Amino acid sequence: MIKILVADDNERKIKNLRNILDQNPGISAYEVAVDLISTRRFLTEGYFDLLILDLNLPNRIGDDPLPENGGDFIKELKKSVRFIKPGNIIGLSAYDESIKDYKLSFEDDLWGIVKYEDDSNSWSKTINDKLNYLIQSKQDILSNLNSSYDYDIGIVTALRRPELESILNLPIEWKAFKVKNDPTEYFKGLLKTPDKNLRVVAASSIQMGMVAAAVLTQKLIMNFRPKHVAMTGIAGGVKGIGNFGDILAADISFDSGSGKIRKDSSNNSIFEPDFRSINIQSDLKEAIQQCQDDEDLLIKIKKDWLGNKPNTELVLHIGPMASGAGVIQDSDIIKQIKGHHRKLIGIDMETYGVFYACQNSSKPRPKTVLSLKSISDFADSEKNDNYQKYASYTSASFLYHFIMEKYGQLN
Repeated sequence: MIKILVADDNERKIKNLRNILDQNPGISAYEVAVDLISTRRFLTEGYFDLLILDLNLPNRIGDDPLPENGGDFIKELKKSVRFIKPGNIIGLSAYDESIKDYKLSFEDDLWGIVKYEDDSNSWSKTINDKLNYLIQSKQDILSNLNSSYDYDIGIVTALRRPELESILNLPIEWKAFKVKNDPTEYFKGLLKTPDKNLRVVAASSIQMGMVAAAVLTQKLIMNFRPKHVAMTGIAGGVKGIGNFGDILAADISFDSGSGKIRKDSSNNSIFEPDFRSINIQSDLKEAIQQCQDDEDLLIKIKKDWLGNKPNTELVLHIGPMASGAGVIQDSDIIKQIKGHHRKLIGIDMETYGVFYACQNSSKPRPKTVLSLKSISDFADSEKNDNYQKYASYTSASFLYHFIMEKYGQLN
């Protein structure tokens, strides 16, 4: 949590300070400098929350420790731009004369000098009190930083192509960037709505599936703290409900593989489902429903696509979406899932993972989570890739128009 630099050449004093620092779990690291040369080096290499400075320090190892060295170094530290100045400084001296000479100088800068005595614990209590205050202060700062939203919208997709590619083709000036120690490539941009400019971040997983989608969503939340999260891409439709390219807005998401497998009396394996559903927020569902009857919007989205597209009208469907662990090419499986959720509109491999990550993330949790996936196949033996690009486009385009027109209702 906090980092300490101890500048002292007295072995007994250093040992006692180590005992204090080692027992405090809020101290992430500390360094010991036994002369002014090494003290200067530490303060040019990194930031320290606290410097505990012996006023009687030698300039270098082998020199005599002089009472004026510590005071002169404080003056140098305040004036020089080459140092990374510590957040706080405590002078620690066993000599009354040194304390008297520099007490006013320390107090002018709202720092303090502590009298060190081998046979007293009062100095260690003072040091501990200061350490605990600094630790609590830093915890409060981090807590406040992490309790507020940063980006307005975070967008996740299962694959780079064609799903994320469709997002990056939206009229947003995207810029690719990386987060330290994270291999994922993120894209940030500014979406200019009629009401305000929205900060948007987008990324794709390196593979399909609920686990990959949940991990990516969690990273997006931790790194960028988006107020709203959306997923776009392709999904399998349910025959009789929708056509190629139709947009599926999940108002309920569930894991179709959640349940129990047992043997019946004839030793046949039976799957007993135990679906755990996650619903979207009521305000979000209301805003999506308002778009269902916007024929002009849906006609425009289809018209603007210049590639291969079906002859059917583009339609927005709202209903339950099932997420499973594998790609389905068996219509009988769809019938089984639909038997437990008769209003099922589609299946994919990610939506439930995204919903689960948003619902169970650290604070601030996203206010809303939305899955907009379009039908690219019907999860049967006729499954092919003919309409993947079109479906990716319709889901991404609808999300863009939805944000432009309805974002204000979500806040």
